[in-house]
Amino acid sequence: MIVERGIMEWKSAVLKEIWAENTAAREALCEQVKGLTEAQLFFRPAPDKWSIGEILDHLCLAEQSISRTLSKILQVAAGRGLIGEAGSTEGISHRIDLEIYNQAVSAPDSVRPSPERPLDQLFSSLLESRERLLEVAGRVDGRMVTNVAIRHFQLGELDFYQWLALEAAHESKHLAQICRIKSHSGFPRT
Repeated sequence: MIVERGIMEWKSAVLKEIWAENTAAREALCEQVKGLTEAQLFFRPAPDKWSIGEILDHLCLAEQSISRTLSKILQVAAGRGLIGEAGSTEGISHRIDLEIYNQAVSAPDSVRPSPERPLDQLFSSLLESRERLLEVAGRVDGRMVTNVAIRHFQLGELDFYQWLALEAAHESKHLAQICRIKSHSGFPRT
């Protein structure tokens, strides 16, 4: 990965594609939540449902968890000699089963949100978690990680590329949830 004047240039076509998906999902998410008032940020459509602020906190925690998982995969792969210095990543599939993934499930305790964090603090945390994810992904740009998978509680065994692609799917899933909250009849309009 080369970062020149703020623009990322990936050597790996698969990482370039995954990162474009992650970037698009994050931009769409930020567009939906920028300028929200505290009342809007903390509005819950039902007592047992998350607010937009809680969703953003959850997304940050989940992205941090994904970064840790990717680091673990890299550690195991390096220990087993499964990070190739050269080779094509063109045939590597990073797709996940969105039909299964988009089914409603309860979040694991490790990524359950804290209530009522200010929007600027949430944005700062999301920026930090994204920088960490970029750093971890950049470790393997131009190389290939093979034959190491870690179990996802909903999707089963996922490899490095699938875990990285999961980030965009996760943000897209919760973006739809945020849009539903914003269209709720009780959502504060000012």
